[in-house]
Amino acid sequence: MKKNKYIFLLSSVAMAAFFTSCEDSIDKVNSPIPYEQIGGYDNSDAIAPDHLVAKFSFDGTISDSKNAITDGVGQNVSYEAGIKGEAYKGSKTSFIAYNNVASSVINLKSITVSMWIKTDPHTGGAQSLYMLPKKTDFWGNIFTLIEGTGPATTMLMKNHTQRDVMPSIPWAGQFIEHNGANLLTNMFGAWKHLVWTYNGTSSTYSLYIDGKKLDLPLSLSKRYASDPTMGGGPYGELANSEVSKFIIGGFQQHLGPPFGNPDSWMLHYTGLMDEFRIYDSALTDNEVAALYKLEKDNR
Repeated sequence: MKKNKYIFLLSSVAMAAFFTSCEDSIDKVNSPIPYEQIGGYDNSDAIAPDHLVAKFSFDGTISDSKNAITDGVGQNVSYEAGIKGEAYKGSKTSFIAYNNVASSVINLKSITVSMWIKTDPHTGGAQSLYMLPKKTDFWGNIFTLIEGTGPATTMLMKNHTQRDVMPSIPWAGQFIEHNGANLLTNMFGAWKHLVWTYNGTSSTYSLYIDGKKLDLPLSLSKRYASDPTMGGGPYGELANSEVSKFIIGGFQQHLGPPFGNPDSWMLHYTGLMDEFRIYDSALTDNEVAALYKLEKDNR
């Protein structure tokens, strides 16, 4: 009897060792396989992390995860499935007003603005994706607008910045318009990754759609106060001033005093927006391409 009990114990130990060995083998076989890097990066937040000053993912919240743009209040804000998690869903009355803007945004010298948008053609005016206001300037400091084009397949877009050519001399109302031969094609009805950059050192502007840099004419890409062949100087670094508040989905005039009342053509953004980022540098072509692919891959 004792012999049989001893054999049984040995068998139990052997069986336990066998199953443990099998489990270890299964764990090794089924262990997660690391994602392949894209552009040298594992995830979107690994791209220029020291230059990322604001990030809005809109995953059920209006908060900036970098805490550079804070104290936000949303009006008629809702969310919908986005390119990565949830997305901000605009409407004819929706916008988000932020009351505090950190120096990391105010003192931008160069910039990259990156976002995903999904929208349809509209009429009646211009829709504002976002704006960094200025108290004493009708056009604010920085914004991106989508002009109403009606039921067309092209998007007329305007970007706007403040710059200094010489110290303390602000150049207001400098528009970069994608119109005429530079209208943006195939932008409606689907998610599009939109990135624009401005390098304050080289006075160079670039626009990327779905990770690809557009071939822009020199009149758009190189920013001069006037014809450089006639002595015109480059705009140089950004020069935001009198910054007060920040708005997503509307114009500064939608914030009320001291910005006045909105004109009838000033429209709220009615589309979807996701993964809105601001960098304090002009991202490289490789960084923009990687950002597009990684966010599209939900990383």
